[in-house]
Amino acid sequence: MTDGSNTKKQAFKLKGTMPALTMLQVLTDDVEQIDAQLAEHISQMPQFFLHAPVLLDLEALEDKPLDLARMGQLLRERRLVPVAVRNPTELQKESAIAAGWGVLQTALVRPSRTPDPEPTASPLAAAPEVHPAAAPAPEPPLAGLTIRHPVRSGQVVYAAGGDLVVLAPVSSGAELIADGNVHVYAPFRGRALAGVHDNPAASIFCMSLGAEFLSIAGRHIMAEDIPAERRGKPARVYLSDDRIVIDAT
Repeated sequence: MTDGSNTKKQAFKLKGTMPALTMLQVLTDDVEQIDAQLAEHISQMPQFFLHAPVLLDLEALEDKPLDLARMGQLLRERRLVPVAVRNPTELQKESAIAAGWGVLQTALVRPSRTPDPEPTASPLAAAPEVHPAAAPAPEPPLAGLTIRHPVRSGQVVYAAGGDLVVLAPVSSGAELIADGNVHVYAPFRGRALAGVHDNPAASIFCMSLGAEFLSIAGRHIMAEDIPAERRGKPARVYLSDDRIVIDAT
């Protein structure tokens, strides 16, 4: 006779998390100012942000408090879905939990803000500030992340503290995020955000440009604004005079 307890149908599988999150790097504790500027962005591409899950990066606030209950309310009013925070202080973490936010726990999140007593090899937070004009060209890639499998719709890949290198196709609806450069050595049809911690010297490199959305240090361009002559071809995306430029590589 078969024991019924051994024949139960499995109810779920834990397979990790790969959510399609829109990361909002918070630069001020003025929630109303954030809301006003967010409204401008949403008005430019309302369907793109409709019901999008939002991740708040609080690192730039340092120890400043943020009214996360009010922030969540405003996001819902904009038809966005508040999900989680990352890089919170202990007080911000408590505030987030009390307001119903999750707290992102991932190995890809950059290390604690507490300075390491010994020098480390590559974290951007520990690196001296270098003016772009003084940097050698080309620069060696920062320590980051290399992906060798296709990045499919709905997946988000984030390289903290360095470059993201993808050696396989990136589908429409996928999102690539890096503190440094983004390199895609295959057809690229998703979204890419480089230099997300205000690194205007970052670039996006790809072998076949078919992107939906491109961003360098918070400045962005949508698919319809990408020149037709650059689509489907190798390209470098970078900032010049605070504007997105797309050149042939």
